[in-house]
Amino acid sequence: MMQPLKSLAEGFLVASALIWILNVAALIHGGDAWLGIIYLLILLMPASMLMYLRLKKASPKVMPDGWAKWRNLLFSMQGVALGFWMYDIMTTFYAINVTGLAIELNPLGWPLGILGAFAFFGPTLVFSYVLLFKMTENFSFYAAILLTLLTLGMGAMNLVAGAQNFQVFVDTAVLATEIRYALLGLVVTADLAFALSLRRINHFLLVRKWGKN
Repeated sequence: MMQPLKSLAEGFLVASALIWILNVAALIHGGDAWLGIIYLLILLMPASMLMYLRLKKASPKVMPDGWAKWRNLLFSMQGVALGFWMYDIMTTFYAINVTGLAIELNPLGWPLGILGAFAFFGPTLVFSYVLLFKMTENFSFYAAILLTLLTLGMGAMNLVAGAQNFQVFVDTAVLATEIRYALLGLVVTADLAFALSLRRINHFLLVRKWGKN
């Protein structure tokens, strides 16, 4: 059960990183460039953490067999689609509830429109898990491929809708001049403190490791 959850989380993180980079590009190109720069600097914290965890893994990993690798990859696509869906939900909330400049096109209205998407993503997530990890026949794997393509198609629609909603943020969000430099300095300080903390933690772990040896 842990490996499917890990694959799902990895897919969600990949989608989140892609969305964040697209948001930064949209802000710098068509919105408040200061916000885009600050968003980019905020991204450095999780990016440095991921890099640290990658470099820290010195022991070789046991590679799964070919079928298991493809099953994990397919299931991670469910996480990607879920990330796109969450992006759509958060940006819709901003566009409708915060700014009041948008309306919900779903006949169910807002926020009941979330249930319509959940009625799709919930069952497909369960069916995908069953097809990939509970059934070993070849036809279940190929059925999971078709289901994954369908899920990614729906997720792509959520990504487009979320990008349209985020455009409302691009058009309306502006940093006040008097707080730009203060906020920029705060984020840069947080990035440096985070990097130094990782270095200190790594040094502490190395001292403990060599001390035990």
